[in-house]
Amino acid sequence: MSPDLVMDTCLLAGEIMLKNGGETYRSEETMTLIARAAGMDSVNSSATPTSIILSFRANGQDHTRMIRTPHRTIDLNKVTLANDVSRRFVSGQITLEQAYRMLCEIDRKKTIYPQWLQLVAAGVASGSFAMLTGGFWYEVLPAALAALTVKISSDFFEQFLRVKFFFEFVSALLGGMLALLFVALFPELRISVLIIGAMLPLFPGIAITNSLRDLMAGDLVAGVSRGAEALLTALSVAAATAVTLWFTR
Repeated sequence: MSPDLVMDTCLLAGEIMLKNGGETYRSEETMTLIARAAGMDSVNSSATPTSIILSFRANGQDHTRMIRTPHRTIDLNKVTLANDVSRRFVSGQITLEQAYRMLCEIDRKKTIYPQWLQLVAAGVASGSFAMLTGGFWYEVLPAALAALTVKISSDFFEQFLRVKFFFEFVSALLGGMLALLFVALFPELRISVLIIGAMLPLFPGIAITNSLRDLMAGDLVAGVSRGAEALLTALSVAAATAVTLWFTR
């Protein structure tokens, strides 16, 4: 098999997993299994949340390549599809060329859920969570609308602000200001309940989970970096919440 094709296939599989919410150890394991199934020797892979390095020996020559993954999102469907392609190739059900073409299609595939459905889900989840934390039924809709503001503004500002802390802070602040406006118009609403629901779309649940899994798997660098990323998100939400509550004084 062509070493270049093996390298391209392995890196693409690892990149799909890493930039769509998969764990770093899963990305490393997938690349290693594909390379070994393709007949490569001395296979070594290393992944962090922002980069992937793969090396192996083929025909007496060493091959090494590194790629960057600066932009990441959450699409676990792509992680599942890429994992399935890897298993089918390792088990001999498909060829390397077929695996590469399938991975390219997965990488180009749009998210399984349209944007409007994601917004509806964010609103429903946030409104429901506000009620679970002690909110009344009439506080569900304001909390959901504030959460929609956070979600929409986060997706919008992400295109222009490269620093994650800043666009998350601005998005959380806008959601908090809308919650403050609702409380000013309807005094029976509680600002604490609305803010809890509004900030739910920014909660770094995947980052925290992957950080703990990477740490338990021994990937200390990846685990600490994901934990730091989750901490920065929490700090941005906390700072925006503090600014919002300052206006209630």
